[in-house]
Amino acid sequence: MTAGTSSASAAGALDPVIRLDGVTHRYAPGVFGLREVTLTVAPGERVALVGPSGAGKSTLLRVLNGLVTPTDGDAVVLGQSVATLAERDRMELRRQVGMIFQEFALIDRLSVLANVLAGRLGSAPLLPSLLGRFPASDVEAARAALADVGLTGTEDRQVRRLSGGQKQRVGIARALVQQARLILGDEPTANLDVRTADEVLELLVRLGHERGATLVLSLHDVRAARRHCDRIVALKAGSVAWDGPAPSFGEAEVEQVFYGS
Repeated sequence: MTAGTSSASAAGALDPVIRLDGVTHRYAPGVFGLREVTLTVAPGERVALVGPSGAGKSTLLRVLNGLVTPTDGDAVVLGQSVATLAERDRMELRRQVGMIFQEFALIDRLSVLANVLAGRLGSAPLLPSLLGRFPASDVEAARAALADVGLTGTEDRQVRRLSGGQKQRVGIARALVQQARLILGDEPTANLDVRTADEVLELLVRLGHERGATLVLSLHDVRAARRHCDRIVALKAGSVAWDGPAPSFGEAEVEQVFYGS
């Protein structure tokens, strides 16, 4: 593995948000999603995952939010070993991990406010929240999150009437109101035009940083990864091919990771 100096080394005595030790995941005999991935992410880091299609970026994110259990190795997220968690505990872990998707993962027929409040489902009283009734403090927090992402006045609008950029802002607001300690993004700007993608990514990184969240974002745009993240982790064929400060991931590194044998 070619690597720069990882910014995680500056974490000192802080407990890492993520610690992967030799994590391997096999989907079937001989079919690997991840191969012996070792990785540490410190609190507050902004990490971009880059690499060609099929490199393992989405699988890695699914390990981090407890949707995939490693075949081998240990994945510790927010102090908990994913492999040993019962399903109830995995649900609690996911409450602390915000997820922003390429396809938005919103309910188009519901209002903007209702979609944002979905971020409180793991914390609000169960029966009232399932009926769409949330504590006033949650509604206030959802409105504040929409203001933070520039969507004041859209609370009652159906999500299907929003543009792609607005939908992704709703997804960011949902993660913010969830009060997630770790925010994951699976190609969160891939369906947006270049200008909108840059605006949305800048907003996500800024708001996450203001709230002290750690960000791990799978990005297809290396330039955006350099611009908005502190650190780049490049995956290739399920393994870490490069890990270092974002500005150090230059054209030679791009060639090696994306086009090298």
